[in-house]
Amino acid sequence: MNKEETFKSLLLSISEEIVDIGEVMDATDPDTDPVTIRKSVKRLREIGDELLGLEHDCTGDDLAYVRFMLGSVCQMLGYHDQAADAYYLALERWPDHVGILNELFISLHALGDYEEAYEIINRSIKAGGETPDVLQNLAAVLVLRDRPGEAKAVLFNCISKFPEDAESQAMLKELDERTKRGAL
Repeated sequence: MNKEETFKSLLLSISEEIVDIGEVMDATDPDTDPVTIRKSVKRLREIGDELLGLEHDCTGDDLAYVRFMLGSVCQMLGYHDQAADAYYLALERWPDHVGILNELFISLHALGDYEEAYEIINRSIKAGGETPDVLQNLAAVLVLRDRPGEAKAVLFNCISKFPEDAESQAMLKELDERTKRGAL
């Protein structure tokens, strides 16, 4: 295996570990198993440090991939400003990468930057099409931008395209109930 293949193998291994840690954290209740969460956070910080070191050793697609992974690590740790910065840098190389756009949306949403989140989710739809998750994200940000009527239209569209999607149906029901109560 040459040096380039070894480096790509390292990047893939790190990416897989990030995904695995995310799955562990999603499945773990921090109240009943704080040790697992602490170990996962510690490992994510180590991976983040490793990625920062690798960032100086690569260019092109490898650099974009490192920055995408760095954004994911920062996001998982709750460092949404740093995650957004890393995602924007990765998008310089891969401007239509749906995964990066969707993760950037999550960080922008967490930061309360609903205008930019709206722009990013629309870029994601343009680049990768409509999925239930993406349409739900669009509806959520429309509600936060005080546009509940448009959010309902997006959810109706989603349900018509994906009639088995229970989450969109539940979201629409909640939106209707909030509207009736005057909460929107």
